[in-house]
Amino acid sequence: MSNDEDILYMVKQAQTLRKIDPCGAKAWILTAQTLYPNAFNIQYEAYLLERDGKNYEQAAKYFSIIAANFPNQHAELWQEINFLTNALRNENENSPEQEYYVNLYKHLTPEVQHNIFMHTINNCGDNLEQCIYIYILMFNKFPKTAATQAPRLLEMLAEGMKTDPDLYQRILVEEVLPMIQHKPPELSPLLACRLYTNSLEYYLRQIMDDNSDSSDAWKNIFKVLMICGQMMGWEPFLPFSKHVSQNVYWEKLVDILSASPAGSSQVLFYATTLFIYSLHGYIRNCRLKIDDTEISHVLVEGFMEWSAEEVDRTSEVQTMEPPKFSLTTSISPELSKAFLHAAQCWQLLNTDQFQRDFSQLMLALPLAPWISRFLFDLAIYFGHRDEANKLMAEMTTESSLVQSLQILSLNLMQGSMTLQGFQCILKILGELPPTHGQQLDNMTLKGHRHMIFLPLTRSALVQYCTRAIISRISRKLFEPPCSDRLLGDLLVLLQINLLDDVPLIQQIFNLINQRKTFNMRTLSNYIITIDIMEELNFMWNAQQDETNFELTGSPTESANANANAAAAVVAPAPPGNEAPPAVVGSSPGGSATPLIVGAVPPQPRRIGTRGADKGARDEFKALIRQQISRCNENIITLLANFITQEQLTLGQYIFGIPQPPPIETIVIK
Repeated sequence: MSNDEDILYMVKQAQTLRKIDPCGAKAWILTAQTLYPNAFNIQYEAYLLERDGKNYEQAAKYFSIIAANFPNQHAELWQEINFLTNALRNENENSPEQEYYVNLYKHLTPEVQHNIFMHTINNCGDNLEQCIYIYILMFNKFPKTAATQAPRLLEMLAEGMKTDPDLYQRILVEEVLPMIQHKPPELSPLLACRLYTNSLEYYLRQIMDDNSDSSDAWKNIFKVLMICGQMMGWEPFLPFSKHVSQNVYWEKLVDILSASPAGSSQVLFYATTLFIYSLHGYIRNCRLKIDDTEISHVLVEGFMEWSAEEVDRTSEVQTMEPPKFSLTTSISPELSKAFLHAAQCWQLLNTDQFQRDFSQLMLALPLAPWISRFLFDLAIYFGHRDEANKLMAEMTTESSLVQSLQILSLNLMQGSMTLQGFQCILKILGELPPTHGQQLDNMTLKGHRHMIFLPLTRSALVQYCTRAIISRISRKLFEPPCSDRLLGDLLVLLQINLLDDVPLIQQIFNLINQRKTFNMRTLSNYIITIDIMEELNFMWNAQQDETNFELTGSPTESANANANAAAAVVAPAPPGNEAPPAVVGSSPGGSATPLIVGAVPPQPRRIGTRGADKGARDEFKALIRQQISRCNENIITLLANFITQEQLTLGQYIFGIPQPPPIETIVIK
């Protein structure tokens, strides 16, 4: 027989006896090894015999011989190597096969172990994932090899991210970077920046998908930034701590900027990280849970206090200084700080030296929803109305309520309310959220433009809409002739927060006192604040015979009359014999009353001072007592109803026309 036939015969005999007579099989193999010591089939059969007998030491001996002498020639060997490496990757699995290969590896010499990894890496072909996992396995078993082999592994990860970013980003940040963080290899700036960008994208997706505490994610982001900085020899940045003020990070960035050349990639990535960190803090705090209810905050234009000397200024108020932030809620300071730090970084990164690279970074990161919101708020902050309008048309808003509020804010920014702005007020009042909330302080400031973070609660929204109307029609006080109706309606609106408008209220009562005749039609429907009632009571008692001071009585009749009149204009009676639609109204403090469109309003009861007898005085006292008894009514609901039911009159004040275009009437319940 030829040598090959002889070898094949002896191997076949050993295979036949391996299961039934291991000793006889071993005799055949020992004979074959003596005759043909360099035959792969014989050495491999010897290995299989020891493998089946769980003789780890002898199996490791034969495996080492095969791996050293026949590394690239036989599929059987690569099958065993794959079984071995898979077992090492999954050492926690508990199976007989798993146990064998783990013990086999332990009996191999370190040199053979390392050679197995390198031979496997060099023969992975196009199987990028397998090659990367073998590298990771080798680094775990031989940590010192990371110093020379890590650059190649990182290059392979960067290549893999082109086809499967989710998989290879996870491998990078969860398995590879922790192994090299204590001694990062030197990399080209392009590769290091690319790896950091992918790591940042991975953690940002985590942050966006998880609304819980993101401190761990940001700690890891800053850690990866430090690792990539070491790869490129950068000056270290500060480690992350949620207790460190953003001012500290900004000051460190400024120090690095002053010592760096123009367009430094070090400054670019440090500033980008700080920008995203501040931006996340801003977006996160815009949606907070208060008493298990998530409440959104929207950046809107604040109100300026007008004096008589300033009332003729119809154009917008512009100053060289940026606006301030009103401390309207407990979260306002934190929100404003995060916004301003994000704005600082944004302005730095959009200078000529960084703008191109920064724009490419932003396109690579999943930040589009955050960026569109931030840019819109930034345009409002700097008073860029045209840019804000353009951004609003491009971005997706949370809801029609938010959109209406933002349009109203843009209206107020330009210094005069348009019909669109007034319609937005009515839409807001028609979409009030269920969360009541609290009224805000510092909505109106004197002397400078300011911004408000407005929570989307019933109280805050009605207060903002009311203040928007007050800020517009209060200027009419300085534009004679000022009607009795306007003075009375202003008093109704000013009940929202009397302490903030003491000078304005005093001005109204001064004008009333100067008149020979005054008719207040809104008293019995909408005036429920004790301070105003006391002042009206004093004025009633102080009136002389030559002055006629009239108050409207019968709250139910007057409320129905107002709602009927508004409904008749908004929705004319249908033609033909069709039944007219019904409008359901609710008088403040009263029960819901069906109102028929086109009905003739009943005449309200008037109480006057001219020639008043005891009966009139008693009637007046009864009216005052009635209104005082309503002082605990919900002022927010009352004012929301007042604005919607009196929208035509308010529109006349604002637009100075006999009758504004029809707007849908909405009754707040």
